[in-house]
Amino acid sequence: MMNERQSVFSEAFCDDWQVERKLHQGTMSCISLFHNSHVSWKLVCKSAAASQKACWAMDREINLLKQLRGEGIPFLYHSGINGGVPWYTMPYYEGETLRERLNRSTTLSDSETVRIGRRLCKILDILHSQKEQIIYGDLKPDNILLTQNGGVMLLDYGNAWKKGEDQSGIGFRGTPGYAAPECWHLERADERVDIFALGVLLHQMLEGGRPQEHFGQYQLKNDAYKKRWQALIHACTALHAKKRIRDVREVDRSLYAISAMW
Repeated sequence: MMNERQSVFSEAFCDDWQVERKLHQGTMSCISLFHNSHVSWKLVCKSAAASQKACWAMDREINLLKQLRGEGIPFLYHSGINGGVPWYTMPYYEGETLRERLNRSTTLSDSETVRIGRRLCKILDILHSQKEQIIYGDLKPDNILLTQNGGVMLLDYGNAWKKGEDQSGIGFRGTPGYAAPECWHLERADERVDIFALGVLLHQMLEGGRPQEHFGQYQLKNDAYKKRWQALIHACTALHAKKRIRDVREVDRSLYAISAMW
């Protein structure tokens, strides 16, 4: 008997698609992997939980993905509504999250950190360069996929918002440890919240461990990294947004300069 998630998906396609496994079950959404015995590729279906807040967030995510195109951004294949619950599909990208990678190896090399950091800069630049600028809002290892072919994907746009949107009734958005101080007051937040989280990620990839769930200085303990990395990480994670790097392209240029020192 076809379950609810299969029926949502097969309404738009055909009964040949079958659930292979559930990838994630959260309070806001369910993500399942589907395969088809007649084709070699797989699709991921993400559907909202049956709550007004989850459906509102999913509608926003779908609308954002419809306007975004570029390497590292999931391609929205199809979307729809079933019983008032919105859902969408995207290709399945083989790989592991940055969280899984760090759990396995604790730290990354300079070259791998630069490679991932620069790819994230390119993706964030696509968002920040939109006519209606988009702030990603929840940059963390769980949302970064390292694909088997060496690519970097930024997943889950449920916390993204357009600059200028009314945020006064939302409250905190992001993940403690990666979210900038102004995320508690989203009406004052801009693209620099993504710069802050990127600086935290650079520190985590080089140093290991998990960021503390409070704001503080991201000091590198390993002396070998200090000269090459510390100034950039400090400039990304300044507690006051006005003292922080604003343009992600500047972060990318700094990462390129670091790689040129090898």
